[in-house]
Formats: sequence, structure tokens, C-alpha cells
Amino acid sequence: MNQEQIDQLDTLLQQGILLLESLSEVYDTELNALSSKDLELLSDTTQEKMGLLNNFHNFTLERVELLKSYGYEIEAENYSTPEDQSLPAPTLAEHNTRIKQLLKELQQKNKRNEQAIYRNQQNVSQLLAIVRGHKKQDQLYNKTGSSGLYKAQSRIGKA
Repeated sequence: MNQEQIDQLDTLLQQGILLLESLSEVYDTELNALSSKDLELLSDTTQEKMGLLNNFHNFTLERVELLKSYGYEIEAENYSTPEDQSLPAPTLAEHNTRIKQLLKELQQKNKRNEQAIYRNQQNVSQLLAIVRGHKKQDQLYNKTGSSGLYKAQSRIGKA
């Protein structure tokens, strides 16, 4: 790799880092929207997140094509260079490591937000059950999927 190629790849990796840092902020905003139940903010955040994820997909494809043009054998699913081929400049390796680190952080934030959504969904389901007058013991199945109390099952059998 010559210096121009190294600079081009370095610029691309820096853009990827900025993109992932923006996405990290969006995940935090999404959690705030979920916590406050602000549907408008959640909708805006979701659209912004989708745009950033599409941009990251395009970044990944561009990075892979650039590395392939330099002679590296790499796939789009792999966010690093192959083990036997190292990047020629230490800053490129640092940027690559930073991207992998940010991706792991984003996976954790995504799981965190997913748990918040699941808790909100459970709360809404319980509130709806209360409003509808359903008793907890009238459920056919419990959370694990096994049969719950048989009171509701016997009523279904009588019908």
C-alpha cells in the first residue's frame, strides 16, 4: 500500500468511527424516549437510527471494496483484516480496533434498549389485562409456556 492508499483508508475509517459514535448517541436518545414514553421522539429516533444503519452498511461495502482493491481478501461481514495480513500503518490498526470496540458497545446498547422495550410491553400487557378485568390466575399459560392454573382451562372445556 502506498501513502495515498493509506490516507484514503484512514479517512474512510475515521468516517466510520464518527458514524458509529453518532449511532451510539442515537441509542442513548432512544432509551430516553423509551423511558419517558415519548412516541414522537421515539419515531424520530427510529428513523435517524435507520438512516445511520444504512449509512454504516454503505460504509462497510465501501471499506470492503477499497481493501479488495488493495489486495486484501475480506468479506463484508468481517470488520477486520485477515489475521495473516496486517495493516501497514499503526493508525489504521487503531482505527480498525476502535470500530470493533464501538460495534461491541452498540450491540450492548441495542440489547439494553431491547430489554426496555420488552419491559414496557409487559407493563402494557398487564395494564390491558387489568382494564379488561382479567385475573392473573385466569391465564392458560404462564411465562415459560407451561400450563398455568386450570380454572381458565376448565371454563374453556365447558364452552
